[in-house]
Amino acid sequence: MIAKTLSGLFAYLRALSFISKPGFGKYFIYSGLIGLLLFGFAIYIVTLVAPLISGLAGSLIPWNIGWISSVTGWISYLFSGAAFIFIFKYLMLIMTSPLMSALSEKVEKEITGTNQSRGVVVHIIPDLIRSLRINLRNIIREMFFLLILFALSFLPIIGIITTVLGIIIQGFYAGWGNVDFWAERHLSYNETVRYMKQNKGMLIGNGIVYIFLISIPVVGVFFGPPLATIAVTTEAIKDYDQEYV
Repeated sequence: MIAKTLSGLFAYLRALSFISKPGFGKYFIYSGLIGLLLFGFAIYIVTLVAPLISGLAGSLIPWNIGWISSVTGWISYLFSGAAFIFIFKYLMLIMTSPLMSALSEKVEKEITGTNQSRGVVVHIIPDLIRSLRINLRNIIREMFFLLILFALSFLPIIGIITTVLGIIIQGFYAGWGNVDFWAERHLSYNETVRYMKQNKGMLIGNGIVYIFLISIPVVGVFFGPPLATIAVTTEAIKDYDQEYV
């Protein structure tokens, strides 16, 4: 599993070579534009939600003390920001799914020479539905595991371990979303679930870098999703077991 994780990490180095190839640059531009729109919308939602949370928290505190109001205000914004960061990676996976599916298909054609063109427009709705189904499943599971780790993090020493496990879990589910851009052309939903469980290391390696990249302000949304898609597609093609065909 460690070898697979490292392979998933270093696949990004191979992905960089695709940036200069003809026809690939537009995917980075479109991804960035979608990401910026989502980011702007999310910031707007945070500015609306945070004051509501702060007001609710303030109403539960019987003392009218200035510094307490300031603290609750900051905590509200931090909480809203943390929730935004958690959800943002999934919003990017879902909203860019038709685009990243087309990119994955183009990468596969570039590597294998096969032409499985499905047409981006025709498959926009099916790709969005499948991505929504998978990512909603993963959101619920990831939140469940992260809440358990959060509860355990208050125990002495265990806190360090839970932090590492939290990063691994987030990487795994983010990588899952990226690999599905390739898997949707080859595997059914149930086959996809089985394939992902058998390739946890690759998913973790891909997902960790993906989360890091999209966390970089502005630049991250341009490069994160396309590089993650290219990297994981090259890995999936290399390791694809014929039993899934």
